[in-house]
Amino acid sequence: MSVLVMGASGAIGGAVLRGLQGRGMEVRATSRTPERLSLPGSVRTFAADAAEPASFSDALDSVDRVFLYADLPEPEALLATVAAAGVQHVVLLSSAAVTSPGAADDFNGSRFLRAERAVLEAGVAHTFLRPCEFASNAARWSWSIKAEGVVPLPHPDALQTPIHDQDIADVAVIALTGDSLLGAAPILTGPERLTLREQVATIGEVLGRPLSVIEQTEAESAATLAAHLPDVWVQQILKGWREAVGGHPTLSDEYARITGRSPRTFRTWVADHADLFR
Repeated sequence: MSVLVMGASGAIGGAVLRGLQGRGMEVRATSRTPERLSLPGSVRTFAADAAEPASFSDALDSVDRVFLYADLPEPEALLATVAAAGVQHVVLLSSAAVTSPGAADDFNGSRFLRAERAVLEAGVAHTFLRPCEFASNAARWSWSIKAEGVVPLPHPDALQTPIHDQDIADVAVIALTGDSLLGAAPILTGPERLTLREQVATIGEVLGRPLSVIEQTEAESAATLAAHLPDVWVQQILKGWREAVGGHPTLSDEYARITGRSPRTFRTWVADHADLFR
């Protein structure tokens, strides 16, 4: 069985690729700049751009299954190309945002819903992975932690259930190598509820030095984030933090049910990426 990983340069895509290789699968990878990928020689790489579905024709030839990020400019066109190539199963990295009230009117929810709908309309067997907040979002704080030992935040008591990238990849690999998750749409969370303030404290504990949270207004935070992100993402991040204050997000048991293992903690993610903050 041949599997194509679209987005192999990403943290999750890369982990999926390694997991597939560990199971002896024939793996292919696509990138707009495949020459920049650092992959084992056994992985066939192809130049392809999600904005140009026709560019995937060679990569999709004789492929059985595809791992795909949902952040696509024109998901309908790409999924039509995938279906026409005879792909049997698409594993789509979607988001738990699609299950939120008003998801269709929300920037984040609507784009993931559109990608899921494109898969359904293409008529390809599918698995939708719906993770909550990524633990890796904490990497945005690395610059201020390294420089000053502080993290400026407008809503430090926003409550989340951050999930380790590897946990998402583990479930994707199971979906891509068997049929147990055909038609499934598991919501994936980390094993604990943590405020942003507690996440900062956890990073400090792993680093062995105290870190401080500096409370900001939303306007101040927007100005900081705008140096690194488009405004639509800045507003989405602020909205997510604002709405998470005083919440009580559900902890999913889907990872444990699917893999038979306990999900990795946020502390584990920090320990795995401690050099980001040093």
